[in-house]
Amino acid sequence: MFLPDSICAVYSSAIDALDEKLVAVLQSDGRISVTDLAERIPLSLSATSERLKRLIESGVVSGFTAVVDPVLLGRTIHAVVDVRLTPGSYSPTLDLERAEMSGVVDAVHLTGRFDLQLRVVARDVAELDRLLEVLKEDMGAEETNTRLILRSLEGFPRPLPVGQDT
Repeated sequence: MFLPDSICAVYSSAIDALDEKLVAVLQSDGRISVTDLAERIPLSLSATSERLKRLIESGVVSGFTAVVDPVLLGRTIHAVVDVRLTPGSYSPTLDLERAEMSGVVDAVHLTGRFDLQLRVVARDVAELDRLLEVLKEDMGAEETNTRLILRSLEGFPRPLPVGQDT
């Protein structure tokens, strides 16, 4: 999520060096126990629990997820799909529809020639083709540009940088 500088200043002023370290540790190991987290910071168990609770309640930490290999789940076609919508066809409900589309794992609203960019994982080319048909026929896509992902680069995705000096 991108925030205006004024909002970022509020968040950064509320986060100190210990919070930054806590967030960095969580990004590298989201399954770490609070006990182990307290040892890594280092801070008492109760203080660590309180900080973690405050970071979750404030939205700085918004969840914990598992990283899943889509290939091992049979989704071997990975693509980036740029979508230009018919003028006037974008609406907030479109986001809900896109979220329910099988195989769409990420979606962003953009500036520039294309309105949306979707990251897609599909079982095969036929499934990717069906998704493109749905975009064009049911969701107001005037134009799409699909690029196959050959491989992910080493070291990506990266953890979000935390702290003032990053």
